Amino acid sequence: MIRRSLLILTPLLFVACAQAPKPPLLAGEWLPQSAQLAGQEFPVSNFRGASLNLTASSYEFAGDKGSYSLLPGAELPARIDIQGQQGPNAGRLIPAIYRLEDEVLTLCYQLAPGAARPTEFASPKGSRILLVRYQRLR
Repeated sequence: MIRRSLLILTPLLFVACAQAPKPPLLAGEWLPQSAQLAGQEFPVSNFRGASLNLTASSYEFAGDKGSYSLLPGAELPARIDIQGQQGPNAGRLIPAIYRLEDEVLTLCYQLAPGAARPTEFASPKGSRILLVRYQRLR
C-alpha cells in the first residue's frame, strides 16, 4: 500500500517541482549606473565606487550589510524586503521593488520609515524613494 502510494506521488511531485517558478538570479556583483532620489538625479559618484554584492539571501553595499527576501507572488512589479543588519541601515526593514532585465537590475527603495512600498519605478519629487539601475559585473 505504501509502495503504491509512493509510486503515484513521486511523478506528481516531480511535475509540481518542475513547474514551480524559479526565483531570478540576483546573486553577483552589481555596479550602480544611474540613480534618482526625491525626483532628482542622484550622482552615482555619491556611492564612492561601491558595488552591490548579492548572494542568494544577503547583500553588502558600502559597509551596509544585511539580508533580503524576494516576496512570493506573481504580481508586478516584483517585491523585495531588505533587512539591514550592520552599518547605516542596521535594524531597518526597507520595502522595495525590483526588475531584472538581462544584466541590468533596477531597484526602487522606500527610504522613509513606515511608508508604503513603491508601486512603480519612479522617484517622485518630495519622496524618499531611491531608484537605482545597476549593471552586473559578475
